[in-house]
Parts: sequence; structure tokens; C-alpha cells
Amino acid sequence: MKENHYGRIVNIASIFGVISKARRSVYSTTKFGLRGLTTAAAIELAPYNVLVNTVSPGFILTELTRNILSEEERNELATQIPIGRFGETKEISRVVLFLASSLNTYITGQDIVVDGGFVIV
Repeated sequence: MKENHYGRIVNIASIFGVISKARRSVYSTTKFGLRGLTTAAAIELAPYNVLVNTVSPGFILTELTRNILSEEERNELATQIPIGRFGETKEISRVVLFLASSLNTYITGQDIVVDGGFVIV
């Protein structure tokens, strides 16, 4: 990427790298650290036109989510999300696709939170 003077790096973190909860200290530590790596790498690689960003998904309806949370728990949690629902995987992939594409020419060092507004309430 440095040799080509072009590149896009998208790290995947989590809303628990922005906020945290009890019993998430190790998980949150890794996600906060990933955001730090993104910031440092963005500064170091900017002169080479390598843009580095993080995407931090919120509650996304995946097979893992369905296995971990009962339908009742998912419904309760959805009431805490301003949009009123869990996200879909395609909503994350679209953000990643944009950041990794040539359409992104000026966004670097950012953490894009895709969470239906969860961390702002």
C-alpha cells in the first residue's frame, strides 16, 4: 500500500470500544485498543494515501446473537435502541464497502459507529 501510494484499511471493533458494561473489561479493552491502533496507523499512513478507519457495530441480528439472546431478551434490548431494532449484517457491510472503496478519499482515523443510535442515549 505504501509503495502504491494507495490503500484502505477498515478495522472492525464494537460499540463496546466506545462504551462498556460490567463483565466486558477484556472485550472492551481489545476494542478500545483497536480504535487506538486505527488512530495511530491513520496518522502514520496518511502521507501514503492509505486511509485507516474503524467500524463499530452495535447490536446486529446474527446467528450468534440469536444463540446468545432469547427472543424476549432481543425484544427488550431493541427497545433501548432509538431506531427500535437490531441492525442487519448488510448495514455493516455497506459502511465497510464505502470506507474500503475509492469513493472514500478523505475519511481517515475515524470510528464509524453503526448502532441505530444506541451509544447516544
